[in-house]
Amino acid sequence: MSNKGRETFAPVETAISPAATDLLALVQPAPPPLEPDMLVEGMRRLQQLIPEFTQLSAEEKRSHARAANLDPEFIENGLHAAAVWHQTELVVKRSGEDLRREHEEILRWDKVIVEFRAITDGIEAANLKRKHRLGLAILQIYRILRSCFRYPRPEDAYMRPYYENMKRTWLRTQKFRKRKKTKKKDEPPAE
Repeated sequence: MSNKGRETFAPVETAISPAATDLLALVQPAPPPLEPDMLVEGMRRLQQLIPEFTQLSAEEKRSHARAANLDPEFIENGLHAAAVWHQTELVVKRSGEDLRREHEEILRWDKVIVEFRAITDGIEAANLKRKHRLGLAILQIYRILRSCFRYPRPEDAYMRPYYENMKRTWLRTQKFRKRKKTKKKDEPPAE
């Protein structure tokens, strides 16, 4: 076949409008949900990429607290003073501009912390819902088994050891809860 008489055109690049991009996003298949193991591995890798990532003891946190939590207005005034003082670099081994950049970096990392807390809260809430759903199912199984063994039938006998194990742990946890409540009631009010 010959291409005589046919015109060929180079593809034309067109700008996609934000509305079209949003529409395309709607038809894209959603990525599969993350598995917990994948997320843990990703978080461990992420730790290695975060500059100065570390863990502090409670004592180290206390020792850092005063200087790390200065009033924002005081910090801003200090940054202005550092920018104009000729001795800044000599005294703190950094220029006023270096201090300003560090302050801006801190503010950006504060935003990251807020987002991670929101993610943590969301993960905790999702897992609480899972635990609740599972707990309700287990309680329902326990209640039904308990009612089955009030008037036992031979065909249910194989379930007796499972029910007895559940009953034993249930009663133990209930005693512990009652003991805890009794101790709280017996304690004198704090003055």
